[in-house]
Amino acid sequence: MTRTAIAIALLLQVPLVFAQPSEQAARKKIVEIAFKYRGVPYVYGAESPAAFDCSGFVRYVYREAYGLELPRSAREFYTAGLPVVASAAKAGDVFVFDTVGGSPSHVAIYLGDGTVIHAVSEGPHTGVIVSPMTDRYWAPRLIAARTFVASAVAGSAAPPKPSAPTAPSSAADAAIVDIGFVIPAVKASYTDKIPTAAGTSVAFALTNGTGADGGFIVLFFRINPKTYKLEQIHDEKVRLAQKASMSLPAYRFSEPGKYRLVVKDSWGNQLLDRSFVVEALHE
Repeated sequence: MTRTAIAIALLLQVPLVFAQPSEQAARKKIVEIAFKYRGVPYVYGAESPAAFDCSGFVRYVYREAYGLELPRSAREFYTAGLPVVASAAKAGDVFVFDTVGGSPSHVAIYLGDGTVIHAVSEGPHTGVIVSPMTDRYWAPRLIAARTFVASAVAGSAAPPKPSAPTAPSSAADAAIVDIGFVIPAVKASYTDKIPTAAGTSVAFALTNGTGADGGFIVLFFRINPKTYKLEQIHDEKVRLAQKASMSLPAYRFSEPGKYRLVVKDSWGNQLLDRSFVVEALHE
């Protein structure tokens, strides 16, 4: 081979030499920023360094790293970006999970080496934590892996500063958060320890765990802060086969306060009573 041919060959290889480190650098930056928020508490609908929900955390990390605007809900993440095989995913890719029984409801950033970092609302540890994908809860619930790194690299010339999230404009807007629960055969009452940010549209996913097909009445109440009386804000009848799941229409909780979600059987017997708090967040 002549010297000219060798020189041309080397020049042709330059883009290949520098393309891979660029992607590696992008992935490394995403992981580093994600780790910076480890330990931040979980709040449904939150998207700031003070508190995150799962999609708010992933969005904020990518926005801070490269000014890239990603979807606001797990449902939207499921079809956004480019699909990748989970076993071939790389650090910085996004994993999508079904934790409610029937729809995408949780997202996490893959760290490589079989671990993810994510904002978690349930379990022994909540907030932004690192979890192994060998975990018996997360592993079977993984339904997709998506990559956004190519877009991050392409748009990394001048990343803008993270901006404040925008709230939905009406109760009919798509859900930001999906919360799943099982309707028990025996009455259960509890208070959700995780608050919800005011302005968040929440879709509740119901799974019939009573052991039989049945009809159910789903009620939402707001507890009047002055009188402590229940003010009904939603009433819906659904029918579910045994172990079947469904999502209720998203409802925007625009006012801070205390709320209750009640599920009764078709005879009016109360099966589930879940209370939660909606807070006005301040950074």
